[in-house]
Amino acid sequence: MNLTAGLLPAQWLAALWALWLLTLLPLLVRSTWRPLRDPSRLNLWCAAIAIVFTLWTIRSGIKPGLGIHLLGATVLMLMFGPRLAQLALYVVTAAAAFAGMGDATAYPANALLAGAIPVWVSYLLLRAVERWLPSQLFVFIFAGGFFAGALAMVASVVTAAGLHALAGSYASAYLAEYYLPYALLLAWGEAFLTGMFIALMVAYYPQWVLMFDDRRYLARR
Repeated sequence: MNLTAGLLPAQWLAALWALWLLTLLPLLVRSTWRPLRDPSRLNLWCAAIAIVFTLWTIRSGIKPGLGIHLLGATVLMLMFGPRLAQLALYVVTAAAAFAGMGDATAYPANALLAGAIPVWVSYLLLRAVERWLPSQLFVFIFAGGFFAGALAMVASVVTAAGLHALAGSYASAYLAEYYLPYALLLAWGEAFLTGMFIALMVAYYPQWVLMFDDRRYLARR
């Protein structure tokens, strides 16, 4: 997810900046920051941002705007909730642009693709899992972690491809043959890493996973 300004019409960029600002406003309310009042969680949040930024430096791509890399969105969402995870990814996207790994002008497009979309897809799937599936630890790790990580990557990649196709920067046939298969294949890597990290944290440091409810998944029935 490394769109550049030259690939998108100027009107689209203006609209994306407006949309990004709208998604940013809920992140600035005081309740969003409440979990970070705990110094240990604040340190964990900052460390997670640094780790995800490092993860983003491992990337591949065939042409401008068609880069692919792991996201870490689902892990962040499960650790800190959707709003703090979204804010963390906005920070990572800004840091990547500052480091020369992205186009600052196209920042809102990349932030939405790699931040807002995968985070909220993961969150909605987690809520669906909690409502419709049994309250079991395996279900939380596999459905809320592994499967949600894959689906978050798929949503981000498909949306990026749709933007390219609508903007005319790349033909749909080209995207279907040379971009989507490889980008979607990376979804399995995202799923595996997400499931592995969440399983380890739930086993050894469950307090790190804000969305994990001990009473729901570990209480004896």
